[in-house]
Amino acid sequence: MSFLYPAFLWALFAIAVPIIIHIFNFRRLKRVYFTNVRLLKELKTETNSFKTLREWLILLMRLGLVVSLVLAFAQPFLPNEKQTTFYQAGGITSIYLDNSYSMQNELRRRKHLSWAKESISDLVKKFPKSAQFQLVTNDFRNREQLALNATRVEDILSETNFSPHSRDLQAVYARQQTLLKRLAPKENNQIFWFSDFQKSTIGNLEKLILDSTTQFFLVPLQSEQKANLYIDSAWLANPFVKANETSTLLFSVKNNSETPVQDLVARLFIDELQVSTTTLDIGANGKITGSFNFVTQERGSRKGKIVIEDQPISFDNEYFFTLNVAPTIRISYVYAGGGNPFVRSVYASEKSFQLISYDLNTFNYDILPNTDLLILDALPSLPTSMREELQKFTLNGGSVLIFPNNLPDIAKYAEVLSPLGVRGLQAEKIDSLGKNSAKTLLPPNINNPFYESIFEQNPKNIDMPYANAVMSWLGVSTQLLGFKNGKSFLSMFRNGRGKLYLCASPLEKRYTDFPTNALFVPIMYKIAARSVEQNEKIAYHFQEKTLTLKVGKSNRKQVFRLKNNKTEFLPAQKIDGEQLILELPEETIESGHYEVVDDEKQLIGVLAFNYDKRESEMQFYSIEELKKIFANRKNVQIYENIADKKFIQDFQERNMGTPLWKYFIWLALICLLAEILIIRLFKKWDKKIRKMRLSFHNKSLSKSNSLE
Repeated sequence: MSFLYPAFLWALFAIAVPIIIHIFNFRRLKRVYFTNVRLLKELKTETNSFKTLREWLILLMRLGLVVSLVLAFAQPFLPNEKQTTFYQAGGITSIYLDNSYSMQNELRRRKHLSWAKESISDLVKKFPKSAQFQLVTNDFRNREQLALNATRVEDILSETNFSPHSRDLQAVYARQQTLLKRLAPKENNQIFWFSDFQKSTIGNLEKLILDSTTQFFLVPLQSEQKANLYIDSAWLANPFVKANETSTLLFSVKNNSETPVQDLVARLFIDELQVSTTTLDIGANGKITGSFNFVTQERGSRKGKIVIEDQPISFDNEYFFTLNVAPTIRISYVYAGGGNPFVRSVYASEKSFQLISYDLNTFNYDILPNTDLLILDALPSLPTSMREELQKFTLNGGSVLIFPNNLPDIAKYAEVLSPLGVRGLQAEKIDSLGKNSAKTLLPPNINNPFYESIFEQNPKNIDMPYANAVMSWLGVSTQLLGFKNGKSFLSMFRNGRGKLYLCASPLEKRYTDFPTNALFVPIMYKIAARSVEQNEKIAYHFQEKTLTLKVGKSNRKQVFRLKNNKTEFLPAQKIDGEQLILELPEETIESGHYEVVDDEKQLIGVLAFNYDKRESEMQFYSIEELKKIFANRKNVQIYENIADKKFIQDFQERNMGTPLWKYFIWLALICLLAEILIIRLFKKWDKKIRKMRLSFHNKSLSKSNSLE
């Protein structure tokens, strides 16, 4: 038998107290005179024996009471079969509490996180008061790299709530090892993992390399039902949203359940006003795409969200996004030879376009920071200085559209455009100008994302323009329009976040009738609209480490903050060209809309953040899978039945030995009760003896009187 608190054994000296009381508890005797003591000899002997027995029994019970209480406070236990226990192990006990949103799952109508917090609270109480702990959560806060006592652990547990961060077990283990190696490198340390072991976030457990000198304890939380509905993503059918016109928002919903869902109601809110609703039917473990048609009247940044209803996991019932309604698209039109009236007219009728024309001789590169789309039309040559400027412009998200001159300087064009992805640029020989069937362009591929919202269905018998190409090219590009011989008429090249659109023909009528064709206006509109796609995303999630925004030249020296109606914080940031690059902080922030403001509180833009969708996947490692993975690792124990509170009992029996303090408490109570019974019982016997004494006394007096 061993003791958890052996210092309490010094209190055994307290047994001297009842012994001293027993020895020095002299009672003054009352002398009674008898004329004849012969008849009392036998009674006196019996009375002394009776009194001695009572006093020894009372002393024995009092000694048993003191000893039992002392041993109970010393907390004795019987070591387990391993001949070592956690009471004796020392070291630090590191505990990981998975507080990700998947822990919203329920077990017996209680959240998994609630079960885990209660079990950890019960666990730390079983260790000695001198024990040291580490408590790690998905938040990865600085305080998690400090050793804590049990009281501080319980304080932190009471503050812990769900976190938007997902952590794989390899990262958690590395964080735990950092503290253990720093504070207790040579001790017998213990590591606990309380988690639902979600497959999409926990990582590949088979590749996890564990320290053989550390004891590992896995406590998986398993649900009776594993079902969840969540909004996976959302996107605009046409990224260019106009005020007072119908737009379409598409979204996808996943059903992680073996049961199909009927009549799921989805609602669309813009600026907290419900503007549309729809219902969906989703098959078991299925995914479906829904759509909302909506109209917004105000221009500028609008805050939107899609809402569904699903329990018990509710963190993914909302999907936040932003709309840039009718943004002003800044177009710089640089021309030679007077320019083309079709280019000017196509953008003149729409208020969202701000077209500024420049003759080649008056064009200055200083306009590029305030330009979204740069159109170069009929330039006979591209200056060498334009090579670096166009590359920088497109890397920062700008778009360039080039219509060549009828006699272009191919060498200069190739020199400037090669950094943008154009390869093998060469002149095309033209036999004759004009229209013929061989020069007619092929119909566009409507499956190309560029043509989304331009064609609602596959066009039939479409009137296609003709063209006479003055140049051709190679390189990795997306063909938007092409000739029958396979060469491109209009191609799109990507460079960084920007795009280059290159046309093979001038816009002169003798070379092509494209400007008068029905395709010209929608294609030019689409090129302009795609030039202001804000990073081509309407929403972000917290697992993205960085994000970018385009800022004006006047804002380059500003410090930018993210804020909403609850919080405001300063993210790490830098400006690269015209792009503001923000790094999301590690601290916990909620999903929703955040405004980007500068030092003067001027609104720069609005961002929407959503929680990581990996948390919404309802695939978990089962108990059997965990046992199979760790079958050959003797230092790993896996526990079940956390809801039955058998975890603590099983853990104690397997690792802490058998505690005996409860038995000594019972023994102390038995001794106390026995003392009370002895006193009462012997008190009754004492009364009988007194009566016997009185009887003898009376008899003695009567005999004395008779003798007289």
